[in-house]
Amino acid sequence: MIPVDEETALLLSDCRHELSNIVQSKFGCTLIFHNVENSRPSENQRARRTPDTRYSVKLPKGLAVSVWMDDLTTHRVDAVVNAANQFLSHKGGLALALSNAGGPQIQSDSSLIIANVGKLHIGDAVVTHAGHLPCKRLIHAVGPELSGGQSEKEVEKATSALKKAVFNILKKVEEEGLRSVAIPAISSGLFNFPLKCCADTIVKTLKEYHDRMYTGNVLEVRLVNHDEFTVCQMERACREILGSDKSYSTASVGPKRSSAEISVQVGNAQLHVKQGFIERERVDVIVNSVAHDLNLSSGGISKAILSKAGSGIQREIIQKARSLVSPGDVIQTHGHKLDCDHVFHAVCADTVSQMSRETLTRVVETCLHKACSSRMKSISFPAIGTGLLNFPKSEAAHIMVREAASFAMRIETKMHIFFVLFPSDHDILKAFKREIGLIEDVAGTSRASVNDSKEIPGAGDGAAQTPCIEVCGGSSEQMREAKSWICKVVLQPSGTHTILNNHILHFGLKEYNELLSIKTIRSVAIKEFVDGGLVGVTISPHWVPNGCPISTKAAVLAVEALCCQVQEDFARAEEDDLLHAVVRWQCEEIPTLHKPVNNVALERAYLTGREGLSVTVDGQNIDVSFSVMNAKDTSGKCYKIERKSLLNEYKTDKRSNIGFYQKKLVEPDNHVYKEKEKLFPGLKIVKVEKVENPLLEHHFRLKQQQLGGTPKQMYKQVSAQFCDLVCRVGFQKTYSPLRHQKFGAGIYFYGSTEALRKHKVVEDEEAYTYIFEAQVLPGKSTRGSPGLTLPPPLHADPFFRYDSLTGNTDTHVVFNSRQALPQYLITCTKASASERH
Repeated sequence: MIPVDEETALLLSDCRHELSNIVQSKFGCTLIFHNVENSRPSENQRARRTPDTRYSVKLPKGLAVSVWMDDLTTHRVDAVVNAANQFLSHKGGLALALSNAGGPQIQSDSSLIIANVGKLHIGDAVVTHAGHLPCKRLIHAVGPELSGGQSEKEVEKATSALKKAVFNILKKVEEEGLRSVAIPAISSGLFNFPLKCCADTIVKTLKEYHDRMYTGNVLEVRLVNHDEFTVCQMERACREILGSDKSYSTASVGPKRSSAEISVQVGNAQLHVKQGFIERERVDVIVNSVAHDLNLSSGGISKAILSKAGSGIQREIIQKARSLVSPGDVIQTHGHKLDCDHVFHAVCADTVSQMSRETLTRVVETCLHKACSSRMKSISFPAIGTGLLNFPKSEAAHIMVREAASFAMRIETKMHIFFVLFPSDHDILKAFKREIGLIEDVAGTSRASVNDSKEIPGAGDGAAQTPCIEVCGGSSEQMREAKSWICKVVLQPSGTHTILNNHILHFGLKEYNELLSIKTIRSVAIKEFVDGGLVGVTISPHWVPNGCPISTKAAVLAVEALCCQVQEDFARAEEDDLLHAVVRWQCEEIPTLHKPVNNVALERAYLTGREGLSVTVDGQNIDVSFSVMNAKDTSGKCYKIERKSLLNEYKTDKRSNIGFYQKKLVEPDNHVYKEKEKLFPGLKIVKVEKVENPLLEHHFRLKQQQLGGTPKQMYKQVSAQFCDLVCRVGFQKTYSPLRHQKFGAGIYFYGSTEALRKHKVVEDEEAYTYIFEAQVLPGKSTRGSPGLTLPPPLHADPFFRYDSLTGNTDTHVVFNSRQALPQYLITCTKASASERH
């Protein structure tokens, strides 16, 4: 969840489709917008907004703790806490909001502190005047920042730092003689501290302070945040750690409901939580979790399903698998003697694997997609992984319910999604109920008993809530990159914004006309530039020298969307070219049927399971049927058609109709994974994925026959937004250009990871480092030099040229994308600031 202010909400109400398309294109993530449809309220409306107390308790020694939903810039207490950085530079998030509301004195006082004592340490807290804020003092607390993948060790270290910050806040309150303080969810926003852990840490620290250090002075600690999701987590933490109180929010408790079954409407789907036995479900499809060996007699759920379905289901799953399976794969069988039509058998990873959470996310999404694409109306999940696989119950509930809710917001047909929990397991029921409650509170959904025959209203009915953006649908790494990008582009103020994307070179008349339209409508200046090997545009407001008004941000999103569309068109054309070379749709009576535009259209439709397709051949409409393999013209005459492919088997992603590749996770205990760890000293590997693309491999082998020689194992770094594009259509110059092209304007590869890391390819803003291991065909090479757009001729005849250029033993530059084949994508965390220094 990314809370947004009212001005940004106004922007999103106008540009939400552009932002959704950009994030889907760049990071493969889906956005859900909550409460951004309403226009910005007036000053009077804001003034009339009253603070909402959700929880309050007085601990035995007299310390008062309460949870509030309110704006910290208007909250009336003795001291307000600001979530600051080490330099007290208040340029984003809560710090910027407090600085703007309090006036220039806040930044002036902060800068004076830094001038006197230098950079603050993580966990420090300092006090300044509050300026125009309705409080006596502003306490600036430096919380921990997570800059990489959130490993348990990193979160544990950050938790200690957050605890120190809270203790220092309370110490400052005591030193200043203050009687009330408002503390936000420090570090949970732009600093990426997990919100649940943040809430637990703050509340546990308050309890420890009360038990060990509190002297009995009058003091109220208010946990104040302005978005529903964070307030709900703070309230939960207080309930669990400090105990119950009568002042809990009725919004969070909700109406009484059956302990056996509850449901909530999200989009077009109804999510149900019930107690029962998965093998007794009467639905279209049930989900089963299986191990890598596909043995249904191991594991409680699998064993129960096997017992009722009969041995035929075991034989069918073995037959359907045919080859080795990987975590995240889903195999579909018939229901046999079960009361369902089908069973989805999901191959899961245990929690020893660092990929288990991503695997569970992918399993739920895949099962829901398969059910929806097959027009199934109901699906039942057990609590996957919480049995023999020892997956934490609360985490399984969080992942499964959130993924189902995300999917529900995207589908157009009605569906019932059941979570069927073992009757005696009260902890898992409690966990799923809690997640359903959070979904309801954040999305504004409605909850009801399943026996209620009335239509359940959709999301967004009822109370006014804080606008926010929910990022979902991708891997944890993709969602982190998407969140970082959104915060940088949409939330951060900036007078001028720069977009670097070499696909701008492919802009045509249509795109330039669109740029002109954006400039006129949004009143911005757009300037293109070329900096060495980099191409980009700068976007700035005409009339505001400082700051970034809504019109400029809207222009940035419009130009980003334009770039994403051009890069997708480029990739689609490249992919069509690859595809046309390996498959032919032919008809003796219609010889022009195999022209590229029709040939590729037929192949894509065929692979994605369509019944047929209408194409235009020589000005005449032809209806092609894949089931009977014939073509019918407008007169009704039928012709036999034939499909010839040079590849035995290849797959396409039926969800998007764009991908002919697979990325398969390599488990950490695999020898391949261990080998990659040795190759990347100084970098911590998050995951290794094997890239399989038969189209690229076919063309690579053809190129190898042409050039001869043995391929070299080499490495290339790319930006997050281009990882999937490389997997689709190979390495292109536009995907990872260098500013300084010392050896020619081609595609650079490096023979070692040490050489790769010496060359800055990707901007520092990305959370992870993405490195491809590739097979590269150098062919005949010669020394390169700046300014070469092609390799030089071999001799006097300009038609015979070198195949690649070299800079040294570690650098090769190729100019044909089919000279390189991606084999592995290695995602690594970046070194922290302390590690770099």
